[in-house]
Amino acid sequence: MLPVETDDNFSSTPPDRNRVAARALVLAAVSCRGMIEKDAEKPGADKFRESVIGWLDTVGAANELEPAEYTLLSTPLGKLDPRAKINAGWQSEGMLVLAWALVCAESPALFQECDAIDIAHRMGFLDDRRKSVLDNPQLRDSAIIEQWGDTYLTLHWRLRQFSSTPEPIDFVTYVSECTGGPLRLDGLEIIDRDLAVDGVRIDKLEYPRFRQALSITQERHQAFNWLLGLEPVYSRVTTDT
Repeated sequence: MLPVETDDNFSSTPPDRNRVAARALVLAAVSCRGMIEKDAEKPGADKFRESVIGWLDTVGAANELEPAEYTLLSTPLGKLDPRAKINAGWQSEGMLVLAWALVCAESPALFQECDAIDIAHRMGFLDDRRKSVLDNPQLRDSAIIEQWGDTYLTLHWRLRQFSSTPEPIDFVTYVSECTGGPLRLDGLEIIDRDLAVDGVRIDKLEYPRFRQALSITQERHQAFNWLLGLEPVYSRVTTDT
């Protein structure tokens, strides 16, 4: 994948296919850790947690672990801060984006939470290295990744803007006239010239569904920005809109 040139002449270098594969499996491990926090009283559950750390090391993905991720994976079951548990679970949405980029999953359905267990297993989570995505990983074309990155930038902008000003706008016109970013409407659901979710215009959406859509979008936007090389360290990737 070639370096990305942005409008302010900043040059970014996207991660190579091997690093994308390792990061995808790290996110699978982090997401798994969040999901199994509830199993603290189950026999063998904490041994399983320990085995995940060992597996990452065995297959050669442990080098991609950030310090905070290692700390989270090393924390015994039942000891996670509630917010850390929730945040860990949401990492599955970034994992989905990377699995898609690695041709291990279909295009992510907008606003629909991924099946984390299914996606992780498609990448060979907890399998031998030769049976995992680490064995000769492949990446989709950079132009397609960039297009999806623009789509999630567009979605994230509208959802964040609605958070601060919860009223309908002429989103179609705004996107067509916007000069501040590569916004695009293709693939989005539009009702009465504004963004819609599940056939409901955004201003009529129930609040819990809105918050879920925003969380999904933010996590996926971060993953796309990382794929585009905006920041080499995953946790430091911003999702500015």
